[in-house]
Amino acid sequence: MFKSKSEDAEYKRLSEGEDFESLENEPLQKNKRLTLLEKSSRDFSIIHTAVLLIEATLCALLITGFIALHQAKQALRQETSLDGLSRLASYNTSIKFQNGSEHMADSRDADDYWRDLLGSGGVISLDTEWARNQGLRPSAQSPTDSSQSIYQVDVFHALHCLNSIRQNLMSKTPPPWDEAHMLHCLDYVRSQLLCHPDLTLVTTNDLEEFVLDETHRCRDYGAVVEWVHRHRWIEFPEWLRTKSEKNHGHEAIHNHTMA
Repeated sequence: MFKSKSEDAEYKRLSEGEDFESLENEPLQKNKRLTLLEKSSRDFSIIHTAVLLIEATLCALLITGFIALHQAKQALRQETSLDGLSRLASYNTSIKFQNGSEHMADSRDADDYWRDLLGSGGVISLDTEWARNQGLRPSAQSPTDSSQSIYQVDVFHALHCLNSIRQNLMSKTPPPWDEAHMLHCLDYVRSQLLCHPDLTLVTTNDLEEFVLDETHRCRDYGAVVEWVHRHRWIEFPEWLRTKSEKNHGHEAIHNHTMA
């Protein structure tokens, strides 16, 4: 008699639609699925890495752009500081010195020249808050506008001093002599020359006379005058005149603004 088969050897019933061939190919299909899964994982890793690289690149570009923008703003702020005053600091003009002795003479033409040269005396009126934001030291408040502060472009002080010396040396009817004021003016012109030494190398033919016609690199005085004109304290001449009249003209000698 035949012995019954053990449970382990029990014949496996095929489910509907299965056949022997599909059972034999099952390991291959599993391997194929694993291969596809591994490929998908690798593809995902590559894509993920690429995305990270793109994000890092974009971050680097944004940071670089931010730094460049900040530097551009800083440069622009410096360039436009005080409405273009910083640009006037450049020695961007070439000038050949000429003999202008006639401007020192005691004449109406010389007086007119100095009056035009000094103009408003370089006295300007600036918005107090704006001046503070620009880092300027506090200055006297305008008596005609409480929101404004009064400053002077310093070259006009030196020019006033030079004109005062001219008037006392050359004029047949010089202003009342004030030794302290004249010494102050001489010292101020000295300080200006030491502060802004001209390094132009001038030539000589006889080792005694050094020529005047060398080309000098200068700041543009005309541009300075235009800047001053935009910011001038319009009421200053009238205010000064009124003050002088009240004090019988005693301030006129010492005033470092007008010709």
